[in-house]
Amino acid sequence: MLSWSSTESGLTADLSAVVSGGSDGGLPFGREIIGFVDAIGGKDDQQLSEARQRLVEAAGEAFMVDTAAVVANFEMMTRVADGTGARFPAARAAQRAQLDAQLGIGGFTSAR
Repeated sequence: MLSWSSTESGLTADLSAVVSGGSDGGLPFGREIIGFVDAIGGKDDQQLSEARQRLVEAAGEAFMVDTAAVVANFEMMTRVADGTGARFPAARAAQRAQLDAQLGIGGFTSAR
């Protein structure tokens, strides 16, 4: 969805920034977004508070709330898909495998 939405917005998102960090991924406020999302997935409340504040300072409170809502929606969609046994369409498997390899997704615990 990120690659599609960035293209629709006239931007080129570097999806590898999601895994490697250290860049903005070619997106406005990208560094702050990635830091916030990483902190949401972590266990350090102080890190989350600081990342949230950095995003608010860079992009505003409404943008931070929208970002948190997107993260929550993706988490929900993943749980619903897993719970219903939904599978990725076979017709897109080759494209998905290429993206998985690019991002190193096979190394995540959930991929096993």
